[in-house]
Amino acid sequence: MATESAQHSPTKVAHELDEKPESPVLPPQQDHRTISSLSLGKMDEPKPQGSRSQVKTPEPRASKDRINNHKDLVERSPSTPGHLAPFNWEEFEERFEEALTKANNDEKALLDEFEELIKYFNVWASAASVHDSERAVKRLQTRERYVKIAEQSLLQKKKHLTEVVRAFQSALALLSQS
Repeated sequence: MATESAQHSPTKVAHELDEKPESPVLPPQQDHRTISSLSLGKMDEPKPQGSRSQVKTPEPRASKDRINNHKDLVERSPSTPGHLAPFNWEEFEERFEEALTKANNDEKALLDEFEELIKYFNVWASAASVHDSERAVKRLQTRERYVKIAEQSLLQKKKHLTEVVRAFQSALALLSQS
């Protein structure tokens, strides 16, 4: 089969027909009829294409058989549309209205479910917000206590240092008098 494809390759056949040298840059000119005849000649051979199944195009029917008790398309004139069964528009409208009603009911059910979920979300979000607010208040109170304790500690240090300075001053005063 490899030798067969080498003998009938489109490039080689086109090259033999055109009698032109092939360009190393441009693809060779190919004769459409030659390629078509080659591909039609090999149509019966199965071509492996991975996992795809091979599909054959059906051949046109040459017989004058009847389809659904009507004459074949070959027998009818192109301008004759043939017999069409009457269409029941009322049934079509009823089916359409039923489909719209069903779609509206489905949409309403989804919107109701969404509203219920939104309620839960709002409760969750407000609970989280309240919890965060309570924590923020506690943090603020803790910081205020820390600042008050630090201020008291500074006041005690200031008082202590003031007493130390007074003691030194009185000691210097006693030393300077003697």
